[in-house]
Amino acid sequence: DMINITLYQKCMIVGILLSDGCIEKRKGWNPRIRIEHSFKHFNYIWFVFNELSTLINAYPLLIKRIFRGKIFFSLAFRTRQLFCLNEIYDLFYDKIARNAPVVSKKIIKPEIFFYINYVSLAFWIMGDGSKRGKGIILCTDSFNLKEVILLMNILKIKFDIDSTIEFRYSFSPYDRKKILNKGEKAARIVINKKNLDKIRDKIKPFFTKDFLYKIN
Repeated sequence: DMINITLYQKCMIVGILLSDGCIEKRKGWNPRIRIEHSFKHFNYIWFVFNELSTLINAYPLLIKRIFRGKIFFSLAFRTRQLFCLNEIYDLFYDKIARNAPVVSKKIIKPEIFFYINYVSLAFWIMGDGSKRGKGIILCTDSFNLKEVILLMNILKIKFDIDSTIEFRYSFSPYDRKKILNKGEKAARIVINKKNLDKIRDKIKPFFTKDFLYKIN
């Protein structure tokens, strides 16, 4: 309980949770953050691991999965279960979920406005941004339309980004059928070149080299 989280670490984690990170919490325990990425992004996962090392007590694990007859490798690590992570847990999960024995669905609350800055935006794009021409798409598939619109408003107020929505199914046919989106098309945030130019120089210092292609 004496371990604190720095402001930079907090911003990193918020950006990671806006993408594909998650928080695990069981009743009566403090939360912990889980991060997993493809092995081809080793430099990124190793960078994040080192930046959050004060919250971790084990090295990343190599995970092997077989999907449709193909072998995939990824690296994953978890933080320790820490009291200081409750603030971030409450930001992304409702109070009912706190008593759940497994990971619950992330949600977007208005309070996240105060946690989004250039650092969190950089890690959000690295984790879930997809290059589209000279702009990018933020793959917000796990959030509902109301939450996506809230995020778009935050981008406008904080960074003067005028974004649009693109509706499409997830790339995976399996994901289309998940209860997560009830088979409906997901809403994704599209940022064109003109608006990406507004933030590129601000977020670039926080990018790892293997993800710079997303904003260049």
